[in-house]
Amino acid sequence: MKSLDEIRNKIDEIDAQMRVLFEQRMDCIQAVAEYKFSNNGNIFDQNREEKMLQKNLIQLQNKNYTKEYERFLQEILVSSKEYQKDWIDKKEMGERGK
Repeated sequence: MKSLDEIRNKIDEIDAQMRVLFEQRMDCIQAVAEYKFSNNGNIFDQNREEKMLQKNLIQLQNKNYTKEYERFLQEILVSSKEYQKDWIDKKEMGERGK
């Protein structure tokens, strides 16, 4: 059996990997915001969100984590939309100020 320190060290390693992936994902979210801004797209795309959730939930190997993983994905979606909205709002204010 692993010690608590060993388990926590593993969690720290995973958190570091997740941080890198988070930054990569947010870079993509910013690119989406830029595209939507340039093309007058809507921030919320219910069809895309539903597909993303279903695809990821189906691929989850340990179904005991389904409820928590869905909550995790929902938080990612909320955060992504808020970031896009903030980015677009700042961009619009900058362009109006010119």
